[in-house]
Amino acid sequence: MRKQNKKAAFTLIELLVVIAIIAILAAILFPVFARARENARRASCMSNLKQIGLGIMMYVQDYDEKYPLAAIVSYETPPNGLWYQNTSISPPNISWFWQQTVYPYTKSDQLYYCPSAQFTTHPYSGQYGANAQVIQPYTPLSLAAVNSPATTYMAMDSGMYEIRIDSSVDYVNNPTGSFWYIPGTAKFTGTPAASLTPYPLTGSGAADYESDGRHFDGNNVIFADGHVKWIKTATMWDQAQKFKNSGYNAATDSAWNPKGNNS
Repeated sequence: MRKQNKKAAFTLIELLVVIAIIAILAAILFPVFARARENARRASCMSNLKQIGLGIMMYVQDYDEKYPLAAIVSYETPPNGLWYQNTSISPPNISWFWQQTVYPYTKSDQLYYCPSAQFTTHPYSGQYGANAQVIQPYTPLSLAAVNSPATTYMAMDSGMYEIRIDSSVDYVNNPTGSFWYIPGTAKFTGTPAASLTPYPLTGSGAADYESDGRHFDGNNVIFADGHVKWIKTATMWDQAQKFKNSGYNAATDSAWNPKGNNS
């Protein structure tokens, strides 16, 4: 009689070994893929900021070497044709923000959206914010007044369009609700998102604030000469502490302070 050939099959042990190997490979590769994706987002964010930085510096050259204001009151339609705030309320919110002021030089609203940010309604919050020591709220700062443009923070990954850091309001050292924070600083301030006042942060804002930084353990920053660099959150915090501990003295050598010598 002819013998019947038995079909080869995996034993249970062999199947379990294969599954275990696949699980180990997945555990090794998934973080690598996630890091590669974030590297791509960080590079895209840096590209956005480089173009924004170039746009700001072109604005500076056209306006008597003065930086734009953080926001201005105007009843005219913003250059990008969009109102970031509600204009239907009474009295209406009629501010142009610095992103809109420099829009004629950037020609793109998409530049103002960080690819690692989750809050995507508009660039007013959850995207990029200006250091209010440079892009000031009331009086335009002159380029000549910045002692070390290449080492002074101008704009960066931020919770809100502007980050104040002075004796009256300090959103770096003392963040508040409503997105007034620098990403990744919760571990330094010691105040969790749910405890921020007057409004606690929730959702994407809380995750951004309580992260290690929007890009790994740091954030992308435009300097006052227009160049862009990734900076560790810890470094940004240390520079803020230096400025705060001096009583926000104009002579303080801090990357947040345009009047200091940060070279």
